[in-house]
Amino acid sequence: MKNRYILIFLITALMTVYYGRIDLSYAPCSDIPDIQNYRLMALASPGFDETVSRNFGYRILLPYIAGLMPFDVDLSFYIITLIMAFMIPFVLFRFFKVYGLGDDTSFYLTVLFLAGRYVFGFAVWNFYDVHDLLTHILILIFLIALKKNNFLIMGTVLAAGVTNRETVLFLVPAAVWYYFMVKKDKHNGIRFLISVIPALIILAGLRALIVTESAAGEGLLYSFGKLRFDETNKLFDPVTYYRIINTFIPLTFIPLVFWKETKDFFRKNMHFLILVITYYASCFLAGDTERLIVPVFPVFFLLLGVIFEKYRFYELKGRILVLSACLISIPHHIYFRFRLPHRNWKVAVSLITLSAVTYYFYRLKKAKSNVLDSHSDI
Repeated sequence: MKNRYILIFLITALMTVYYGRIDLSYAPCSDIPDIQNYRLMALASPGFDETVSRNFGYRILLPYIAGLMPFDVDLSFYIITLIMAFMIPFVLFRFFKVYGLGDDTSFYLTVLFLAGRYVFGFAVWNFYDVHDLLTHILILIFLIALKKNNFLIMGTVLAAGVTNRETVLFLVPAAVWYYFMVKKDKHNGIRFLISVIPALIILAGLRALIVTESAAGEGLLYSFGKLRFDETNKLFDPVTYYRIINTFIPLTFIPLVFWKETKDFFRKNMHFLILVITYYASCFLAGDTERLIVPVFPVFFLLLGVIFEKYRFYELKGRILVLSACLISIPHHIYFRFRLPHRNWKVAVSLITLSAVTYYFYRLKKAKSNVLDSHSDI
C-alpha cells in the first residue's frame, strides 16, 4: 500500500510538469474573465473588489487566501494549485476504497484520472481555475462522508464549498434522494437537511454583504440574478454533446459497451444518477461544457471500476494499452506545455483513441461475457 502512495505522488508530479502552466503574458490567456476577476479579488484581499462580476465575486475562499500569501498573486495561485493537485489523487484513491474497489483497481483508476486532460490537466494548467480542483476534492470528501453517514463532515464540506464555488450545492439533491428514496431513512435524511442549513446561510450572507459590479444597494435578489440561462441554446447544439463526450475521451463509451452493468449500477445507486443529471443540467447554464460536466468524474470512474472488477480487467498489457490511449489523447492545440499545430489534429487523435478503447472493451466483453464477480456490488 505504501508503494502505491509513493507511485501516486511521483506520477502526480510527473503529470503536473507535463501539463505545464498557462502563460499569462499574452492574449487571449490574459483576457480570460476568470483570470481577470480572480486576480482583482486577490489583489484586494483582505478587502473586496466591488468591480468584479457576480459570476466570480462571491467565490472568495481561494482568491482571499492567495491575496494574503507573501508572494506575487500569480505565484500564490500556482502554489495553491499544486497543493490541490497533489491532494486530489489521494482523496480519489480513498474514495474508491470506501466504495468497495480493490487496491489495484483503485490505483489504476487514479492513474487514468491523472491522465485525463479535462478531469485533471486543465485545472492544473490554468491555475486560476484552482477552485475547480478544490470543488472536486470537496465532492469526493462529501461522497465518502455520505457513505459513512458523517453529517458533520458533509455540512462542513457544503459550508466551506459555497465560499469557493456555489455549485457544490448540486450534491444536495443526490444526498436527499439517497436518504429518502434509496435508504428509506427519514431520520438520517432530516439530519442531513439540517446539516445543509449553514451552507445556505453562508450562501445568502455572501450575496447580501459582498458588493460586486458596483451594485451597491441592489439587494440579495440581485446577487442571484445573473444565472446565465442565455446558454439554453446549447440544448440543440451538437457541439455541446461532442464536448461532453470529449471530457472523458478515450474512456467515454465504456459504460455504453457494458450497458447492462451500467443500468444495474445506477439502479442500485440511483442517487449517483441524480448527481449526474444535476451536473449535466448545469451544462446549459454557462459556456465551458467540459468544466461543467467534470464533477461527475467520481461516479464515472467508480462505474469503470465496477466494470473492470466484474470482467477482471487486470492484464498488464491491456491496462498499458488503455493508459497509453489516455496519454496520447492529452495534447491540445491551445492548452498544456506541448501543443498540437491545429485543432483538426486534436479531433483526429481523440476520435482514433476513443474508437480504439471502445473497440478494445467491446472485444473484452465478448471474450469474458460469462464472467461474474461478486465485487460488482457497491
